[in-house]
Amino acid sequence: MNRTVPMFCWLTLCCHLQLAAAVELTITVPGPRSQFDIAHDYHMRLLDIALTNSGVDISKVDIQQIPVISEGRAKIELKKGTLINLYWLGAEQSLAEDLIPIKVPTTRGLIGFRKFIIAKQQIADFSRIDSLQALRTKVACQGQHWADTLILSQAGLQVTTSVNYEALFKMVALGRCDYFPRGYHDVLLELEQRSLAYPQLMRFDDIMLHYPFAVFFYVSKSAPGLAEKLQQGMEMAGQQGQINELMRKHPLTKSIFPLQNGKPKLYLSIPNPTMTFHDINNPDYWITPADFGITNSENQ
Repeated sequence: MNRTVPMFCWLTLCCHLQLAAAVELTITVPGPRSQFDIAHDYHMRLLDIALTNSGVDISKVDIQQIPVISEGRAKIELKKGTLINLYWLGAEQSLAEDLIPIKVPTTRGLIGFRKFIIAKQQIADFSRIDSLQALRTKVACQGQHWADTLILSQAGLQVTTSVNYEALFKMVALGRCDYFPRGYHDVLLELEQRSLAYPQLMRFDDIMLHYPFAVFFYVSKSAPGLAEKLQQGMEMAGQQGQINELMRKHPLTKSIFPLQNGKPKLYLSIPNPTMTFHDINNPDYWITPADFGITNSENQ
């Protein structure tokens, strides 16, 4: 029997072996939620910084992106560890039980400081809100699988949800909810990106709603080596000011500086029953109300 293997087959096999040998770390994440999802780019850049800090040769890292999936599906797939092995998610205790959290906030907890997207016809109503009790008469829009939904609900705030991120803006525009609480850094850019589709939407600056919250990188338990490298790299990024530097330069967050310019007329604070953060006063990792010029006497 002739066992001669054609030359092109040997060349193909050698190429595959060389590529496999060159890759030391494979990371698979969901793709952007929409064409406007610059938070995806921010986290990919931060991922690169953290891996570099940990001593990983970036040229030997293979980062793959699967088509967009809902956050609920992403959590399920991340726990399985087959379709994806890394994602950035709002911190939840339940996630910490099934995944490996990298306990350094990716945007220094800024996401817990919330400004509202409202329809312009709601300005007068929101201008009269002077307490948390008054805010409870309004209905918020949130993602169905977001940790924020439970946080708001347990504070007695009314919430309606959707699994579709883009649909939430439409819901506010159509009056299916009264306001869309967004991370402090999200509001302006999100409105700018959708100004043609929803010209009736605006940012309401008078109220800031705050709860201790953060986005963490979460790693599947099937990839403990990746988690170890990321924890080391993210700690260095916080301590060396690299996260703050990225926030000051990246389109996702740069418009919010200096933070002192964002002090609201009304500051409302609610607890986060889904997660306990033990180092929330560590300035290497966390932004605090004082960074906005808010004193303890103003906390409500």
